[in-house]
Amino acid sequence: MDTPMDTQTTGGPSSLGTRIRHRRQALGLSPAEVAERAGLTADRIKQIETRPFALTGAELLRLAHALDATIEELTGPRHPAGAHQPPIDPVLEPMRREECIVLIRSGSVGRIAYAGIDEVVVIPVNYCYRDELIVFRTAADSAVAQFDLEPVAFELDLFDEGMQDGWSVLVNGMVRPATEAETAAARGRVDPWAGGTRDTYMVVDPRRITGRRIRSW
Repeated sequence: MDTPMDTQTTGGPSSLGTRIRHRRQALGLSPAEVAERAGLTADRIKQIETRPFALTGAELLRLAHALDATIEELTGPRHPAGAHQPPIDPVLEPMRREECIVLIRSGSVGRIAYAGIDEVVVIPVNYCYRDELIVFRTAADSAVAQFDLEPVAFELDLFDEGMQDGWSVLVNGMVRPATEAETAAARGRVDPWAGGTRDTYMVVDPRRITGRRIRSW
């Protein structure tokens, strides 16, 4: 049984999360059933219903369909055209470290930015998050494979151009070769899309994790 939560409590659900939970309960659905309908995970549904979150337009459309509701029913009515109300502008909000880590853990593709010989280099990488470390694979002769305790930035994001919303997470830390134990733990969990021989495992040890979300409602 769901336990009602105070939507005004710091760290509690947003008003949208509360409306989603109420709609689900009204339909007699479990989080797992809504997750299956929406093509999301049950953990993601629970996160949306109980904590502040970054929800994209695509996820909102899926949830509206899964809950047999309109987007307006979930987000709340907007002011009618011509009404003397301030315009609704997109809202840019910082994300808590805990929410950033959830997004990192659930992702598999990010970007590594590092200082090359003559310029800053940004490359996409497949990765996994394990034991508070970001692990990725690269070719033994790549520039980043030669780094050992060098500063880098790691970034991942998700944007919906139609809804003009999304989120981004930035990790600042040090990159180094993975230890034998870290390599063994990550083996089979990181499969580079680029193919080829990429058997060098590298680790980003986070020093600072920040995130932002932009919402259009």
